Amino acid sequence: MVDFEPTAYEVDSSASAVVLADIGESKFEANRDGFFSIVFKQHKRIRIMNKNGFDNATISIVVYSQGNTEEKIDDLEAFTYNLEGEKVVATKLEKSSVFKDRVNKYYTVRKFTFPNLKEGSILEYKYKITTPFFTYLRSWDFQGSMPRIWSEYSVSVPSLFDYVLINQGYHQFDISDANTSHDFFHILVPAQSAYEKTEVIKWEGNVYNNVWAVKNVPALKNEAFTTSLSNHIQKIEFQLRTIRWPNGRVTDVMGNWMKLAQGLLADEDFGAQLAKNNSFFDGDVNNAINGAAGDKEKAARIFRFVRDNFTCTDHSAVWMSNPLKKTYQNKNGNVADINLLLTAMLKSKGLEAQPVLLSTTNNGKAYELYPLLNRFNYVIARVKIGEEFFLLDASHNKLGFGKLHSDVYNGYARVIEAPIPHLINLFADSLTESKVTSVFIMNDAEGKGMTGSFTSNLGYFESYLLRDKFSKTTQEDYFKEVKKSYSFEVDLNNTAVDMLTSYDDPAVIKYDFKFAADEDIIYFNPMLSEAIKDNPFTSATRQYPVEMPYTINETYVLNMDVPAGYEVEELPKSSRVKLNDDEGMFEYLINLKGSTIQFRSRLVINKATFQKDDYEVLRNFFSMIVKKHSEQIVFKKK
Repeated sequence: MVDFEPTAYEVDSSASAVVLADIGESKFEANRDGFFSIVFKQHKRIRIMNKNGFDNATISIVVYSQGNTEEKIDDLEAFTYNLEGEKVVATKLEKSSVFKDRVNKYYTVRKFTFPNLKEGSILEYKYKITTPFFTYLRSWDFQGSMPRIWSEYSVSVPSLFDYVLINQGYHQFDISDANTSHDFFHILVPAQSAYEKTEVIKWEGNVYNNVWAVKNVPALKNEAFTTSLSNHIQKIEFQLRTIRWPNGRVTDVMGNWMKLAQGLLADEDFGAQLAKNNSFFDGDVNNAINGAAGDKEKAARIFRFVRDNFTCTDHSAVWMSNPLKKTYQNKNGNVADINLLLTAMLKSKGLEAQPVLLSTTNNGKAYELYPLLNRFNYVIARVKIGEEFFLLDASHNKLGFGKLHSDVYNGYARVIEAPIPHLINLFADSLTESKVTSVFIMNDAEGKGMTGSFTSNLGYFESYLLRDKFSKTTQEDYFKEVKKSYSFEVDLNNTAVDMLTSYDDPAVIKYDFKFAADEDIIYFNPMLSEAIKDNPFTSATRQYPVEMPYTINETYVLNMDVPAGYEVEELPKSSRVKLNDDEGMFEYLINLKGSTIQFRSRLVINKATFQKDDYEVLRNFFSMIVKKHSEQIVFKKK
């Protein structure tokens, strides 16, 4: 009855659903095969506050399988509790309402929706999963899309197993306890050679017990300038590093980067085909590089051949879906297929090229030290020309030579080469998006209106988005949208987009325009359609860092005649503001000299990532920009 009393919870009074308690446990037990299984249990209670929280009544439980072996799920029970009068009525989930869906060859999902769902319902479920895959010690999320009143996870691991603990998040644990107990198991130790035998050994030793818990954790909500929420959620993960067998032998499970690179280069689904004589593509490659002046042009032509003739079907893949020859014949494949084919072509012409593993922003960050292959989801190519390295991605059909999509700038990447797979940095701080816009406005010859010219040299990433947009629309429709973006009636002519198909260079937008000037009072925003109208940082607070895709350097310049027959009644004030001394600046400079107005707005952001402690300063900084960009010049007819 007590759980039904609150009408709101302090952690988030507006929440549509709240996790009252989420308690998990992972424990090692001996199995029938003579080794260990991990038994994972979860018990969770959810309060549905209103209809907007009904989506949280559908539960998915992920089960892992490998070959013919699948994790076993038992003791699944679920109840919906509703308060009817003074009585709590429980509705049990029927077993027939639990459905099994296969996600891929490794994962299936048990899915169900709680019955008799109402506003105010309390949902409770629990289950047990027994897994023989002792490398798969389950992680635990202490945070998610709902606020959590209490979240707790306990783990007990025999000292035979050495796991790397990866702790992520910004909240302090209310409980973080560790103790050691003593236990024994009879273990089947496998033979390692024909001269050894499998034997059963009684192992007796320490078991390390840990408990972590947090209370009143707010929901993690997606905010502007966020790479992936998975980078910031409060969670604990485990990766098995070594097994210390009772007979003294040590098995290195995690390995190291050198070992991983050797394995990848020898794998038929990754690097083995790079070392073969792939003569099937020689004809096309030779035609592509015919007449090339030097290795850089040769590499650029090979890159353009792959980019322009092959279609990427999946931008999240580490392994090839087909042999290189089949990808070549099909003219399509996933990102690994295409960029490994590119690498093979570069190598076949004597260029020094290697594949590079990375993780895209939506996949979360890869760890710098640990060779955890499951953290990566993307492959690009690197080629060395003289003493200069170029990173190439032919899976996007509008990227230039040596250019990468902003999504791949997500921290660390690894060049897969022997003997040492080098670490390279792909941080958003290394990118600068520069943009320069120039506007000239003059009185027309008849003195009845104004004519102007607009030229905007876009940054590379804005250019990429524009090119992608033009694959779905026409320039005519695009400039119709530009016309609508003006706050007054304007006619556009001589419209053009230069460098649109020159993917190595930024695009340039040009047009001329004219508008009438015949009102008694004219309110004119000197930023025209280029003003920042909305603050991207709307939340009052933020739980995690701001992650911009690049640094910014934007300049907007306007030179304008005062409209004939008018005088300036009001001019905005100039302003120059720094962001945390040297992390950025904004200037808004305007000057009236005779009958000419000179204006410049410049925004500089010198770093891409701001910690949450800087959020209020950053939010106020953009609020000031929005305010200044909304200010207007007032012209009054003489």
